[in-house]
Amino acid sequence: MAAPKFDIGDRVVVRDETTLFHARTQKFTRGHTGVVVEHRPEWVIPEDEAFGRDEDGRKEHFYVVRFKQKELWPDYTGFDVDTLETEFSERWLEPADQGE
Repeated sequence: MAAPKFDIGDRVVVRDETTLFHARTQKFTRGHTGVVVEHRPEWVIPEDEAFGRDEDGRKEHFYVVRFKQKELWPDYTGFDVDTLETEFSERWLEPADQGE
Protein backbone atom coordinates (compact mmCIF):
# COMPACT_ATOMS: atom_id res chain seq x y z
CA MET A 1 0.00 0.00 0.00
CA ALA A 2 1.19 3.51 -0.74
CA ALA A 3 2.22 5.90 2.00
CA PRO A 4 -0.52 8.13 3.45
CA LYS A 5 -1.30 11.10 1.20
CA PHE A 6 -1.77 13.51 4.12
CA ASP A 7 0.28 14.32 7.20
CA ILE A 8 -0.90 15.45 10.61
CA GLY A 9 -1.39 19.22 10.41
CA ASP A 10 -2.33 19.24 6.70
CA ARG A 11 -5.38 21.29 5.78
CA VAL A 12 -7.84 19.25 3.72
CA VAL A 13 -11.20 19.75 2.04
CA VAL A 14 -13.89 17.08 2.13
CA ARG A 15 -15.06 16.31 -1.39
CA ASP A 16 -18.61 17.48 -2.05
CA GLU A 17 -20.01 14.53 -3.94
CA THR A 18 -23.21 12.57 -3.80
CA THR A 19 -23.21 8.79 -3.64
CA LEU A 20 -25.71 6.20 -4.80
CA PHE A 21 -24.70 3.71 -2.13
CA HIS A 22 -23.53 3.71 1.47
CA ALA A 23 -21.09 6.45 2.45
CA ARG A 24 -19.90 7.12 5.96
CA THR A 25 -18.99 10.70 5.05
CA GLN A 26 -21.41 13.11 6.70
CA LYS A 27 -23.11 15.59 4.37
CA PHE A 28 -22.53 18.49 6.77
CA THR A 29 -18.74 18.11 6.35
CA ARG A 30 -18.71 18.00 2.55
CA GLY A 31 -17.10 21.04 0.96
CA HIS A 32 -15.61 22.19 4.28
CA THR A 33 -11.97 22.58 5.25
CA GLY A 34 -10.43 20.94 8.30
CA VAL A 35 -7.06 19.85 9.68
CA VAL A 36 -5.74 16.28 9.85
CA VAL A 37 -5.14 15.48 13.53
CA GLU A 38 -4.62 11.70 13.46
CA HIS A 39 -3.85 8.79 11.15
CA ARG A 40 -5.84 5.57 11.47
CA PRO A 41 -4.78 2.16 10.17
CA GLU A 42 -5.58 1.32 6.57
CA TRP A 43 -8.90 -0.47 6.34
CA VAL A 44 -11.59 -1.52 3.88
CA ILE A 45 -13.47 1.57 2.73
CA PRO A 46 -17.01 1.91 4.18
CA GLU A 47 -18.59 1.65 0.72
CA ASP A 48 -17.22 -1.91 0.42
CA GLU A 49 -17.52 -2.86 4.10
CA ALA A 50 -21.26 -2.08 4.03
CA PHE A 51 -21.69 -4.87 1.47
CA GLY A 52 -19.72 -7.45 3.46
CA ARG A 53 -16.52 -7.16 1.42
CA ASP A 54 -14.27 -7.16 4.51
CA GLU A 55 -11.81 -9.63 2.98
CA ASP A 56 -11.62 -8.45 -0.64
CA GLY A 57 -12.72 -4.80 -0.35
CA ARG A 58 -10.64 -1.81 -1.37
CA LYS A 59 -8.37 -0.60 1.43
CA GLU A 60 -7.32 2.99 2.07
CA HIS A 61 -5.72 5.14 4.69
CA PHE A 62 -8.08 6.83 7.13
CA TYR A 63 -7.70 10.20 8.84
CA VAL A 64 -9.30 12.04 11.73
CA VAL A 65 -10.04 15.62 10.65
CA ARG A 66 -10.87 18.51 12.99
CA PHE A 67 -13.31 21.26 11.98
CA LYS A 68 -14.30 24.48 13.70
CA GLN A 69 -18.00 24.13 14.49
CA LYS A 70 -18.75 27.73 13.50
CA GLU A 71 -17.46 26.93 10.02
CA LEU A 72 -19.67 23.84 9.73
CA TRP A 73 -22.79 25.57 11.05
CA PRO A 74 -22.93 29.36 10.50
CA ASP A 75 -25.70 29.73 13.12
CA TYR A 76 -23.70 27.87 15.78
CA THR A 77 -23.90 29.87 19.02
CA GLY A 78 -21.11 28.14 20.96
CA PHE A 79 -17.56 29.28 21.53
CA ASP A 80 -15.18 30.11 18.67
CA VAL A 81 -12.80 27.36 19.87
CA ASP A 82 -15.42 24.56 19.69
CA THR A 83 -14.43 21.80 17.28
CA LEU A 84 -15.72 18.54 15.87
CA GLU A 85 -13.51 15.60 14.86
CA THR A 86 -14.59 12.87 12.47
CA GLU A 87 -12.96 10.17 10.35
CA PHE A 88 -12.61 9.95 6.56
CA SER A 89 -11.16 7.49 4.11
CA GLU A 90 -8.51 9.03 1.86
CA ARG A 91 -10.76 9.10 -1.24
CA TRP A 92 -12.97 11.75 0.40
CA LEU A 93 -10.17 14.26 1.04
CA GLU A 94 -8.33 16.75 -1.15
CA PRO A 95 -5.52 19.15 -0.25
CA ALA A 96 -6.84 22.55 0.80
CA ASP A 97 -5.85 25.52 -1.32
CA GLN A 98 -2.72 27.11 0.06
CA GLY A 99 -4.23 30.54 -0.69
CA GLU A 100 -7.22 30.08 1.64
